[in-house]
Formats: sequence, structure tokens, C-alpha cells
Amino acid sequence: MARNQGGAQLSFLIVSLVFILVLLFVVFQTMSDHENTKVALSSQKNEVESKKNKISELTTKINQLRVLIHGSDEDAVPVSEFETMIEKAGSDIATARGTSSSREYGSMADIYSDSIDTIRFLHNELQSQRSAAEAKDNEYQEVVSSKSNLGSQLNEEIDTLRSSSNDLQVQLEQSRTRSREDNNNLREEVERLEQDHSAVVYKLQRDLSISQNLLQRSNDRIDELKREIVREQTFAMVEPDGEVIRVSEELGKAWISSGTRDRMRRGLVFDVFTYQKGGKRISKGKIEVLSVEENFSEVAIVENLDRFNPISAGDMITSPFYDSNNIPSFVFAGSSATNGRYSMEDMTRKIQLFGGTISDTVALDTDFVVAVKGYEDTPEYNLARDLGVTILREKELLEFIDF
Repeated sequence: MARNQGGAQLSFLIVSLVFILVLLFVVFQTMSDHENTKVALSSQKNEVESKKNKISELTTKINQLRVLIHGSDEDAVPVSEFETMIEKAGSDIATARGTSSSREYGSMADIYSDSIDTIRFLHNELQSQRSAAEAKDNEYQEVVSSKSNLGSQLNEEIDTLRSSSNDLQVQLEQSRTRSREDNNNLREEVERLEQDHSAVVYKLQRDLSISQNLLQRSNDRIDELKREIVREQTFAMVEPDGEVIRVSEELGKAWISSGTRDRMRRGLVFDVFTYQKGGKRISKGKIEVLSVEENFSEVAIVENLDRFNPISAGDMITSPFYDSNNIPSFVFAGSSATNGRYSMEDMTRKIQLFGGTISDTVALDTDFVVAVKGYEDTPEYNLARDLGVTILREKELLEFIDF
């Protein structure tokens, strides 16, 4: 029992010593940190004091600079205005040096250095301009001296010219006097000639009037004869393209005198006619070419207008789409078709299908002018009549292209 109590006291003593040691360590550490803090605080105070002294020195220097620039500290320019002055100084110095880009400065010291160089530059420019001015002044003096001499020469020449001018004026006045005398003489001569020839002039005017009347009558007669001579060349006046040489009524066929040597083509339709007394043409029907040989062609009789007067040997044939010498040329005169079946475009395609060509204007080589609606007032129709081009009516054209 006593041994257990002694052990407990010893343990308590050990714990107490350990606690005391820990407490001493903590106290010692706290005191050490406090000393360090005091030392750091003292250092910061010294640093702050040093910066205050530096700020005071810089403030003093700034005030001294302001006094140096403005004369007193009371008139010192604020920093913003001072920066504006520095910027303006850069623009002014650039202008003085003859450049467009403004110079930039960070301080008055930079401005001072650049200003010295600028002053030297301007001084050199001034000296150069003075030298140039002196040279110009010397030239001016030489020119003035030269012009003074030239002025003397000009005055002498002017005096000479004035003397010559006076002489010329005297001669001119004499010439004017002679001219007036000659003019009066000529006027009197003209009046005399006019009186002498007035009768002749009257007779000539009368003869001229009579001649003009006769000429007008002759022109009117010529125009009348032209209108009588120039008449419409119709399709009925076209020369025949061949003749029927044989007919077979049983087969409904016939043979004509044109073949491959005459440029005959299959599919062409011909009008068959015969002449009566007085040269009148009587149409007898239509034939269509079936086959072509060298000297003749076989045709089908597609229409007989009179069964008592059928197509027979010796009858003539003609077609606007056939020409043994060349390809027939067509021109339309008018604005639109009137047949109700084919338009202008349709008739154009049909003509081309049968071997003809279409032109816009009438020429010497035009074979047919097709008269459609409004053809009477067209230049194509009038020119066709003047040139003797055959006029083909719309109905006549349809008789050939409608097969």
C-alpha cells in the first residue's frame, strides 16, 4: 500500500516536471518571437523614416525645379499642365525641323538637349537663307543694272519707232484720200453699169421664169410616166420553169422536162398553166415532183381544176421555190399573216424547207416579195415595185407550201 502511494507521487512529480519544462519552452519561444517582432518593427520604422526623408528631399528638389522654371514656388504649374507643355514642345520642335511627326519627350532634360540641337539646326538654316538672300540680292542688282541699260536702248528704239509711225500715218492718210476718190469713181461706174444692164437683167429674169415653168411641167410629166411604167410585177408574169412532156391519166402521173441537170428537187409543187390568145395565163392545176432523172422528172397530179380541160402535154409549169440557176430568195412585206393557219414563222420555216432563203431587205437578187397584212405602206413593197421584183400574194404562197 505504501509502495503504491510512493509510485503515484513519483509519477505525479515526473508529470509536473514535464509540464513545467513545456511551459518554460513555450514562454521562451514566445519571448523570442516578441523580440523578433520588435526588431522587425524597428526595421520597418527605420525604412519608413528613410522613405519619408527621400520623399522630403525629392519634394525639395521638385520645388527647386519649379522655382527655377517659374520664378517662385507659388506660380508652379501643375503636373498635368506641365506634361501638356512637354507634349506641345515636341510638336513645336518637329515643326521647326520641318517634319510632320511629333517628337515625344520624357522630361525637361530631353527637351533641353533636343532644343539645343534644334537651335543649332535653325541657326544653320538661317545662315544658309541669309547666304541665299545675299546671292539673290546680288543677282537683283545685276538685273537692275542690266535693265537700266536695256531701258536706255528701248527708249532710243521707241523714239525711232515713233518717227517711223508718224511717217506711216502721213502715208496712210494719203492712201485713205486716194481710196475715197477711187471708191467714188467705182460707185459711179457701178451705178452707170446697173442702169445700162437693167433691161438685160429683166429679160434674163423673165426667161428664167419661163424656163423654170417648162422644167416643172417636164418633171411632172416624167413622174407621171414613171408611175405608168413602174407597176406591180405579179406571180402570173413569171416566166415558166419548164413544161409537161407526157401525161398518164390512168396513173394520175405526168412527166416534166426538168431533171437533175436543171437542179430539180423531189417534193417541189408546181403550178400548171397554159396560154390563151392575148397571152393570158389559165391555171389548170398542181403537180408534185416524185422522182428526178437526169433529163426529166416524174410528177404526181395533185389537182386538176377543170376535168374537161385536164393537165396535158405542152402545158407550162412554174413554182416560186424553183430556179434552175440559183436558190430563190424571199422577203416578207407587212406585219403579220392573215391566212389563219400559218404564222410568219411557220411560213418562213416552210419556205426554207422547200429550199428557199429568207432576207430582211429587198435587193437586186431578190426573187419574190411575199405580201402579207399591211404590205402597201412598207418600204420593201415600194422598193420591190421600183426594182421589178415579183410580188407573191399570201394566198399564192399557201398554194405551194400547203401540200
